[in-house]
Amino acid sequence: MSVHQTIKRYTKIISLLRRRPMSYEEIQNKMLSDPDVIEDKLLTSQRTFQRDIRAIASIYEIEIASDKSQNRYYIKEDLEDIQTRRLRESYELVNAIKMSKGLGNILSFEERGSLGTKNMSGLIHAIQNNLIVEFSYIKYWDASESSRKVKPICLKESRNRWYLIGEDERDGKIKNFSLDRIQNLCITPGTFIPFSYDVNMEFKDSFGIINGSNEKPVEVILSFTPEQGRYIQSLPLHRSQHTIVENSDEIRFSYLIKPTHDFKMELLSYGDQVKVISPKPLQEQIKNQLKQAIKKY
Repeated sequence: MSVHQTIKRYTKIISLLRRRPMSYEEIQNKMLSDPDVIEDKLLTSQRTFQRDIRAIASIYEIEIASDKSQNRYYIKEDLEDIQTRRLRESYELVNAIKMSKGLGNILSFEERGSLGTKNMSGLIHAIQNNLIVEFSYIKYWDASESSRKVKPICLKESRNRWYLIGEDERDGKIKNFSLDRIQNLCITPGTFIPFSYDVNMEFKDSFGIINGSNEKPVEVILSFTPEQGRYIQSLPLHRSQHTIVENSDEIRFSYLIKPTHDFKMELLSYGDQVKVISPKPLQEQIKNQLKQAIKKY
């Protein structure tokens, strides 16, 4: 069996057991109803299934255990990191796209501009080898173009866009550059001495791509309508999200976060589905923004 088939089988097993505990027979029956499984001949013996369980634990850090009393397998511990999960999800999406070709509108994609991913491999190479990069950069707000010389640190995803985080040689400040605005990328032979920058720590108290370095995180309490609140529960706004009230009138969350521009824009996008309870300065800012918006009509 090819590596492609093996990875696909692992992915199917994880996906099924994330729904609910299943016996070996149930897993096989579910796979039998999947044309993709039949086409790639992914069904295996119980002995191979046991090997799959060990491999999944080793590769994905997902421990699958057996409940002998009910003859069911279940996911006991799931330590799959973000990078591995995203790779697995991308693999599943690629397979879905392949399956849907020539079958009409089975998959409907959102129309959007280029993400600038064509420069990703070059930037990763530059980051790994501490190489200075040069490029033309087009600003969002005024479409002006400028030449940049940057010491690249890392690539960061935020709200379906990818950004280069790097030190701009013009002023020595660490900035972010949207990949879709980078043109004429040149990886120079010039090198730089790497410096300490923990992107996860820098952005852990932020929402989006603005890290608000000069601000301190504050406790923010938001009250959502029950309908919107349930959506927010399934897709948290921030890693610090914690439910503090849930009833028929509202779902209230607390956050420890820097109230940056990105975060305020997100709150405004929910309209009358959210109310800022605290802190008062943030409440006033959102209130004034809404008043200014009304004046436009």
